[in-house]
Amino acid sequence: MTRSRSMPADAEAVFDVVSDLDNLTTWLPGSVEVELSGPNLIKLWLPRRTGDLEVERRIDIDWDRLRIRWGSETNSSCSGSLRVLRLAPGRSAVSVTLSGPPGTARSTVSAWIEESLEALELVIATERRNGGMVHQVARC
Repeated sequence: MTRSRSMPADAEAVFDVVSDLDNLTTWLPGSVEVELSGPNLIKLWLPRRTGDLEVERRIDIDWDRLRIRWGSETNSSCSGSLRVLRLAPGRSAVSVTLSGPPGTARSTVSAWIEESLEALELVIATERRNGGMVHQVARC
């Protein structure tokens, strides 16, 4: 499932937020728990009717393409990607593709994506208003 949303900031500033693995909880759904479990490795607890599902996924951050991918080589569930697209000065878009855990309704996965994009847009707008996105630093 794929969803996109426009963001009120430059693509690089938005990517700074989404690639900050220490602060994923600021924009991921409140029902999803997440923690770092190693370099470029996150552990997620996803809510299900039969109890939370614990998954660990490797994160690949590509600064040149402003893309993040997560997944497992042996399991395609709970995998996906996020890409930030340049639209215009001060405007970008975020596109998220996500496959949920087996047995998870498409409507639940869609709701997770929508909730994340709404929260991300709020974080971006708040940081921009507070002057947190005035930097345009080139990544090495």
